[in-house]
Amino acid sequence: MKHSTLAWQQTLASLPMVGLIYGLTLGLGLLVALPIYSTLATEDQRSLAFLNLINGFNYTVVSDFMNRSGATVKAVFGMVRWLNLAYLFLTIFLTGGILLRFAQLSSLHNRPAGMVSRFRAGLFWEGCSQYVGRMLRLFGVTLLFVLVTAVIWLIIGILIGSAVNNTETERETIGISLVFFALFALTTTLLLCIGDFAKVILFRDDAHGAFRAFGQAGRLVLRNLPRTYGLYLVFILIGTGCFALYFVLESLLIVDGWLMIAVLFIIQQVLIASRVALKVWWLGTAYSLVRTLPQPVSQLPVPAAFLQQPMKSANEEPGAIQPALD
Repeated sequence: MKHSTLAWQQTLASLPMVGLIYGLTLGLGLLVALPIYSTLATEDQRSLAFLNLINGFNYTVVSDFMNRSGATVKAVFGMVRWLNLAYLFLTIFLTGGILLRFAQLSSLHNRPAGMVSRFRAGLFWEGCSQYVGRMLRLFGVTLLFVLVTAVIWLIIGILIGSAVNNTETERETIGISLVFFALFALTTTLLLCIGDFAKVILFRDDAHGAFRAFGQAGRLVLRNLPRTYGLYLVFILIGTGCFALYFVLESLLIVDGWLMIAVLFIIQQVLIASRVALKVWWLGTAYSLVRTLPQPVSQLPVPAAFLQQPMKSANEEPGAIQPALD
């Protein structure tokens, strides 16, 4: 837990960075939310029927609206697919800057008490841009392993289902399906956990080999399952708990006007901000774990450019970003 505690303290010291990431997330959402709201406001033709949705979902209202304006609404909601892709790229893009921030703070860990490092947006963007290519390749490697395991579990499930098709009941069929879904979920989260540790290894070693980093991270995680994957599951449970708390609050609130809509919106934004902080906190925890856990293989030395050397020009060697210490 000391790694999580240290990462939490460093996350609190990086609240401007968390706020910046939250602002980017909010801005990206508004790019889609505002056109959708404008379209819905135009297409509803000031109908009072939508007031019925305040008290709960009404299928008749939605069905009548879609029959009249379905084509227009579907075209606008098609933007959500692009929003998801943009958000995914943004998440990958920001990884290098987040890790650079934790490297900057970790270099101060043994410095005199009270010494702090001010967050600098320029340095943060440099870290993001320098590592985005490597993080994209690593994402491709992680996605490849996830797809392969999904196909494997699907084939095994089909074979077992075919073998017992004549003897199993409907309840047994659902049970088998749930078992294989649980196995797929476990392997997927394990691979995503390995992918996050591989991000740290790529950053720490200033390396470019996504497959090699993924392999090193896999050995590291598998040899320290409780301290790596176990902790990763704890973070997933915390995030799930945040969503559960939101749904409980939503069910308790009586939304009967703009005031309560505003309150619900604020609660939603607090949830989004907490999710951003949770992701940053986890990356910081992974960074701390990689720095301290026994390594399964010999590693390249940590690039001194990040902690000791002054910033180099663009024509010099890659990985030459120096965290500014204030």
